[in-house]
Amino acid sequence: MILTWKASWYELDQTIIVGDKDWFYLLSDDTDHSFFSDLYQSNSFIRKELRIERITHPILGDVRGIVTIGLDYTIYLADGRVLEVNAEEDPGHIYDPSVVIDNWTFDVEVTFINEKDLAGNVKKRSLKDTVSRYKVLLGITEAPWERYV
Repeated sequence: MILTWKASWYELDQTIIVGDKDWFYLLSDDTDHSFFSDLYQSNSFIRKELRIERITHPILGDVRGIVTIGLDYTIYLADGRVLEVNAEEDPGHIYDPSVVIDNWTFDVEVTFINEKDLAGNVKKRSLKDTVSRYKVLLGITEAPWERYV
């Protein structure tokens, strides 16, 4: 299934990385297949266990992952480039002036693992464990967003 991930900025978005298997928040509307943003403002979402299979963007192409930890989002492209995008003071501003994006909507191919919302029974990982998992999935040893852990 293809879901939509659209940046809301301000650390309101979920990190998505190809190969990650975890519980994600989705809009509860069956007609809109989107990742849910801004979890603090609404309860109109559901949790589903998914595996992220592929992330694509119309201009950037294949994406390995989008990490939303901290004041900047970090986008890991399939070609090895890493883009840092401001998510706080000037949301959507890319620090690499050679890349221009005005649409921050990504298509995300997922496999549903568990359709039941087991919110009360799912053990929550520590941020440190989550960061370690993200680094393994991305094949990196250091990340700019680690400083927020």
